Amino acid sequence: MRRSLPAILVCALALLLPAAASAHARLEGTSPPQGAVVKTEPSAVVFEFDEPVEGNFGAVRVYDAAGERVDEGDAFHPDGEGPKLGVHLKPGLPDGSYTATYRVVSADGHIVSSGYVFSIGKEGRAPSETVGELIGGGGNGKVTEVAYGIARGLEYLAIALAVGGVAFLLLCWLPALRAAAGVGEESRRAAARAFVRRLRLVLLVAAGIGLLATAAQIVLEGAEAAGVPGFSAITKTIVEETLQTRFGTVWGFAFVAWLVVAAMTRLMGSFPHKRGGSSRSPSVGSLGTLLLLAIPLGYLVLCPALSGHGSSQSPVVVNFTANAIHVWAMAVWLGGLGTLLFVLPAATRSATTPADRSRLLAGPLARFSAVALAMVALIMATGLIQAYVYVRHLGDLLSTGYGRAVLAKFILLLGVMAIAAYNRRSSVPRLEAIAERGESPGAPGLLLRRALRAEVTLLVVVIGITAALASYAPPISARSGPFSITTEVGPTTLEMDVDPAQVGSNVMHVYFFDAKTGAPYKQGKELTVTATLPDKEIGPLPLEAQPAGPGHYVVPSALLNAPGDWEIDLTLRVSEFEQLEEKVEVPVG
Repeated sequence: MRRSLPAILVCALALLLPAAASAHARLEGTSPPQGAVVKTEPSAVVFEFDEPVEGNFGAVRVYDAAGERVDEGDAFHPDGEGPKLGVHLKPGLPDGSYTATYRVVSADGHIVSSGYVFSIGKEGRAPSETVGELIGGGGNGKVTEVAYGIARGLEYLAIALAVGGVAFLLLCWLPALRAAAGVGEESRRAAARAFVRRLRLVLLVAAGIGLLATAAQIVLEGAEAAGVPGFSAITKTIVEETLQTRFGTVWGFAFVAWLVVAAMTRLMGSFPHKRGGSSRSPSVGSLGTLLLLAIPLGYLVLCPALSGHGSSQSPVVVNFTANAIHVWAMAVWLGGLGTLLFVLPAATRSATTPADRSRLLAGPLARFSAVALAMVALIMATGLIQAYVYVRHLGDLLSTGYGRAVLAKFILLLGVMAIAAYNRRSSVPRLEAIAERGESPGAPGLLLRRALRAEVTLLVVVIGITAALASYAPPISARSGPFSITTEVGPTTLEMDVDPAQVGSNVMHVYFFDAKTGAPYKQGKELTVTATLPDKEIGPLPLEAQPAGPGHYVVPSALLNAPGDWEIDLTLRVSEFEQLEEKVEVPVG
């Protein structure tokens, strides 16, 4: 098994390498309109998105042709509408062209940014910088993204260690310790003390990792939102503004929850036994500590759903519930395995005889085997629910980063389940038989430890993939409504909208703007549009594009008659010898 692990891991990572994170909130409109020449100065510039967005970090800015800011005050939500975000302009602006930019946090915590050019009175001198240069953000590149992914993965690992450790204590160790027949009282007491000492250490380590990972996520979220390198975001202003967002609020309370976990862990008693062996239950104070500990741990289990897709992707009730159960079940499974590897051996080594060691090992292991089976069932059920809600189309399992991550996670889980099934059918019965005979665990115990290490290794990779999932846009989010894209094509900026991006008749708007000035691109003579669906070998289908204004073309009835990723080929003839070409992939649900 150990020889095959590297190959499994490489295959899993290969499924993820081509993926890239994509925007989640989509821009639906602006005021003033893109490329428009308005007669009088507007009081504000407003961007309207398809979902609520948050606007700290100077989210909306307006620049004149010299690159100087001409906006005034903080970004605001017009009429209190979450999907709209705007900023007021300084009064008395001269006629000319202006560039408006946005860099906002979408509902699931991801950053989206872009901008456009409009003019007041008349078109003026071309802006000295492009939209991309004004937005900035080049500093928060791959290093910040990788660091963010690592922090997220460590957060999930810390949650698993803490939740799984406490669950193992309550569901496996204490019941097995009470039921362990033939174990001497001295061995029982020594094992109980050693187990809690080691578990306390594991919980403190988990709390430390959780605190560092939570703080890193808050800082790195601020870095992405502000468009600066990670360490540059460790400032009072950026951290405070991050904490004011929904993402920052969720993980800010998570930081407090980890502090509570650390404090309660230090107070956790050693589950003493009364003299004479009349009671083998934990003390009332210890049980009270565990009950209080369950509150912050329960909140930490909910954090991934509260800050990510679970609370932003419809249907929210189904997604949130499935996400929370999925995280809890994974934590109980992985954290339980970690407890078997790092805590239980310390307890069994404290036993005074080999026979006691075998009995103290076999009892918790048998109980955990049953618990793990239930957790696997929950993980697979909730995973399939989320996969159906977020992916829907089989082709998206390989064609999207989110789908590849789901597929890799599923494959690795099957591998872990195979190892767990082997332990349940082979290792557990053999150890139970050894315990009944009063013998030392010996070779079966060694084989069990190796199998557990393999399970933990694969599950840690699964945690990494789960962390990656949070950075990808679910395919269904791209298919849930109108599609829009903005991209550079030669000397122009292409903006394309497809409404409703559903199977059947769609209205397609195509705009070309001068990339430098933002004015409508008037050099185009004719636009040719074709549509192809490679997966189903449909097309190319010609679509009739009608001129609707300078640089603006409309396809009034684009018949996209099957679901999938349609390739829309655009060819704008500029002269007899020159044309601009672009291929746009449009997901149709």
